[in-house]
This record gives sequence, C-alpha cells and structure tokens, in this order.
Amino acid sequence: MVTTLVMPRAGLTMVEGTIAGWTAREGDAVKKGDVVMEFENEKNTIEFLCTADGFLHITAQEGDTVPVGEPIGAGAETKEEYDALAGGAAAPATEAPAAAESAPAAESAPATPAAPVDAALAPQGGRVRATGYAKKLARERGISLAALRGTGPNGRVIAPDVLAYRGAAAAEQDYVNQGPAPVDVVTKVPMTGIRKAIANNMFTSLQSMAQCTAAAEIDVTELLAYRRKLVAQQEFLGCKVTVNDLLSMAVVKMLKKHPTANATFDGKTLCVHSSVNLSVAVAAEAGLMVPVVRGADRMSLRELHEAAGDLAARARDKRLRDGEQSGGTFTISNVGMFPIDWSTPIINPPQVAILGFGRSVQKPAVFGGEIAVRSMMTVYLTFDHRVFDGLEVGRILKDMQTLLENPELITA
Repeated sequence: MVTTLVMPRAGLTMVEGTIAGWTAREGDAVKKGDVVMEFENEKNTIEFLCTADGFLHITAQEGDTVPVGEPIGAGAETKEEYDALAGGAAAPATEAPAAAESAPAAESAPATPAAPVDAALAPQGGRVRATGYAKKLARERGISLAALRGTGPNGRVIAPDVLAYRGAAAAEQDYVNQGPAPVDVVTKVPMTGIRKAIANNMFTSLQSMAQCTAAAEIDVTELLAYRRKLVAQQEFLGCKVTVNDLLSMAVVKMLKKHPTANATFDGKTLCVHSSVNLSVAVAAEAGLMVPVVRGADRMSLRELHEAAGDLAARARDKRLRDGEQSGGTFTISNVGMFPIDWSTPIINPPQVAILGFGRSVQKPAVFGGEIAVRSMMTVYLTFDHRVFDGLEVGRILKDMQTLLENPELITA
C-alpha cells in the first residue's frame, strides 16, 4: 500500500506552505512520526511528521509552494512499491489521508519547455539531485545541472551553486575581454511563506482603512535616568529592565485612560476591549513578527519584561506557537536601536492604532527656561481616522509625554 503525504493545515488561516527542506532523503526507510521535512506557513517554520511507515518518495522540492491538502510525496510500504513510484511505472493503488480527500484535484499543466543549453554544458548522463529553486535558476540561465558541483546535503545542487557558477563565468569573460561592461545578473526571489503573508497583510491594511500618523518629540532624559536606577537594582528586581519594558508599561497605562485606542474595528462595529493584549513588533530574519503579550495590563514590570522577552526570542527563532500572533488589541513598534527618528507604521488590522518609538538623541532643548542638552525621542501614532479624530490623538500623545517625562508614574 502506498500512502500519499500531503501539505498539512497548520492553523485555521493557512492555505499553502513552502517546503523549507527535506530532512530525510529520497528512498529512505522512515517510520510514522519521523520528522522528514520542514515547511513554512505565514507565521513559522514547522516540522512535518511522516504519517506512515515505508520508503519515502519525494515529489515537492525545496522552495516549492504547495496548497494545503495537495501531495508533497508518498510512503511506499514495500521496496517494490517504492521502485514502481521512483521509476515512473504505474503506481499501485494509494491510500490518501482525509486532508487530501477534501482537497480539489490539481489540474495537470503542460510542461514548460526548458531553456536552451550551451553544447559545452550538456549533461553527461545520470540523475542530478537539485532543489526546485536551483533547477529554476539553472533553466533561466541555460546552465546544465550536470556542470555544477553541489554543495548542499549529500551533494545536492542548491541555488548558490548556480549563482556562483554564473558569477565565475561572467568574471572570466570580463577578464578575457579586458574590462567590458559588467553583466547585470538578475536573481528572481519569489515571495513565499512568511514574507508573502506580511506583504499581503500590509497591502490589505492600507487599502481597508483611513490611516493617518501624528508625531510628538518628547524629552526622555528622566526616563533614561530612571532606567539606569532600575538596572542598578537588577539583583533586587530579578531582571534587567530595558527601555522597551518602560515604554511598553507606559503604553499600557495610557490605554487604560484611552479605551477607544484599545479596540478592534471590522468596518461596522467598534469592539472596545477591557484587557490589554499588547502586540509587540519584533524584527526577525524571516520577516516582521508580532507576538502578543496577553493581559499586559495585569502584569508587573518584571512580568511584562519576562513575557515580552520570551516571545521576542522565540519569534526570532521562528518557534512561536499557533495563536501567539493573534488576538492583539494594540501594537507598539520600537526602532530605537536603528538610526531612525520617526516613521509611519502600518496598523495591524483589525486593530485601530499602532504606536511607534524612534531613537533617543541628545540635542539642545529648552529645559527649565534655559537651553540644555537633553535626550529627545519622537513618538508617533498611526490611527484609523474612521474611529477617532485628532482631538483623541492629541490627548493620547499628551498622556504619553506626561508618562515618559515623569517615569515614576509608569510604575506607580
């Protein structure tokens, strides 16, 4: 019996997944529950557990994007069944899981003719193992896979092998021709997985609401001094308080005074939430992650530090669990570690506002009626103008100014 392996649904909103890589090789004997593949959805990289014992036959390659319920491979119970699958012979009757039964059958598409290949690069025979993306790059550049030396697992040709070969050939030609104009090699990078989901969400957000941004420059000299005092007492507090911890706590305090900002809006009904579920933007290599600190308004400074720190660390490692990026009522974004003074952040729907913090910069400012060097920070609020107007925005920024210029109020 042959069991079809399909792309699973990891989360209610998942419609497709991208193969990040196979951890088992073609033809390997695998057991039910073995991790044989990793795939990306719009939030995380997830391990795929084999659903049956047998010999693994792979049909979806690294880099391929596959709809939920569509085949990615098969498990053959016997070696004879595997040989029939891998050899291209008529396959035995297959047993597909329930997820595959509900998925529509994919229509077969006509084969795309391969790009012409230089005679000097013609393959010498034999099957070359390569990732799907590497094959695509090789076709576009007219490079035979047989001419490449694979540096991937078990000698598999990967995308950098194709790009390196082309780069070496171009450099050699430039040397022979004594400096002609360099060749512009365009690398096409498809939007898949997390990056594709972020792109869709950002576009939809701007298209679906009336977003406007207001900003205020605030003196944070006392805030930074207060943070230094807390750091000096970290052994007593049990944690090393960060500037972001104080900013987050200040936002929670502000939201209790401005419940309209701690809300979600579906275009018809404004839902004001009594609990502050704080979405915290985290920059990760895979893309922007926004994990949610639930019940932030019921946390102490230390509890908020630990909860946000844990979520941020797991977000960067793509280890967030299902549901940890949903249910937020308000978002904050701190770019103070970069040379960014202010920005126009995009709202995370269905929320109605997002508050951002730029870097703190020492500059001349009026303090106590005199010119003095102070640490100044720009705070900016993007809000849905359908929900509240400039009057409420002004009050929000005024209260943020009061909290940040009098930081003892944050922990009061």
